[in-house]
Amino acid sequence: MSVTIIFSIITATVTLGSVFIAIGVFKGKIGQHDEKLKATASKDELAAAIRRSDEMLTIMTKRAEEDRAKGQGQWREFHEILTRHAERIVTLETQQTAFQKSIDELKNDIKNGFEGTHNELRELQKELKELGKR
Repeated sequence: MSVTIIFSIITATVTLGSVFIAIGVFKGKIGQHDEKLKATASKDELAAAIRRSDEMLTIMTKRAEEDRAKGQGQWREFHEILTRHAERIVTLETQQTAFQKSIDELKNDIKNGFEGTHNELRELQKELKELGKR
């Protein structure tokens, strides 16, 4: 009988040890689950985060609209300046063409004037030669 009692005690000890081990593992898993729960946000924290996200989205949308309006204004101003410069260039080209025509006319007038003077001097020279022969 003593062997069966020892065997029963050993079996009871192993069973009791297994139960304690199972309880320890279960407590460990509960502890891990508690840590995971602590790491997750509560409903209030999630609601606050969503509100903040909505506020940020509103601010970013407003900023994007302001930037777009500013960019369009700068683009419009750039095109207005470009148009004014183009008009000035056209005016300058017109003035330059008129100035060039005036210079060409002056050049022709001077050339014709010199030719006329040269012809008159030739005639005078001929007349002087004829007078000199007499």
